Amino acid sequence: MDSSTLAAFAVFVAVMTGTPGPGNLTFMAIGATAGYRTAFPVILASQIGSLALNVSVAFGLGQVMAGGGPLVVLFKGLSMAYMTYLAWRIVSLSVKPKGDVSLPSFWEGILIHPLSPKTWAMSLVAFTSFFAGNGLGLAENAILLAGGFIAGGMVSHSLWALAGVSILAMIGDGPLMRIITIAMAAGMLAATAWAMLM
Repeated sequence: MDSSTLAAFAVFVAVMTGTPGPGNLTFMAIGATAGYRTAFPVILASQIGSLALNVSVAFGLGQVMAGGGPLVVLFKGLSMAYMTYLAWRIVSLSVKPKGDVSLPSFWEGILIHPLSPKTWAMSLVAFTSFFAGNGLGLAENAILLAGGFIAGGMVSHSLWALAGVSILAMIGDGPLMRIITIAMAAGMLAATAWAMLM
């Protein structure tokens, strides 16, 4: 892999991991309702899920998913169900009294990327555009693909969570915050539905 292809991959990762999607909107909502310290373990967990997804794509699961069929239909159903669950969890954080609802856990974070159609699309496009036929072995490609997305994910998810913290600091924990949180949850579902249509 030459340096220009690697640079193009880095730009792709920065743009794709920095744009709104289920993960970023989830971390923004957690940051806005519970702070960055609460969001950080869930961000770490999401990167474990990202690692599993990207290694799976590099070793051939991406080809299976790109082919369509019953597995893709099952994935879409599971994805929408999980993203709906996450949206409900995010809204619950802002509408229920503090202490009445548990914060998203490390284990819930692990599933964010493997069940996100946006993350699958990013990984498939990156692998086919930057790694297929580059002369490297499967293991090397898997390390580069997963490493790039983990680095981009850690930075962008952290920035989105910190943006949530900033929103909380600016407007406080009141009716406007609840409206914003509900809008973020709705945005997450809309982004998931849109990604499924692609």
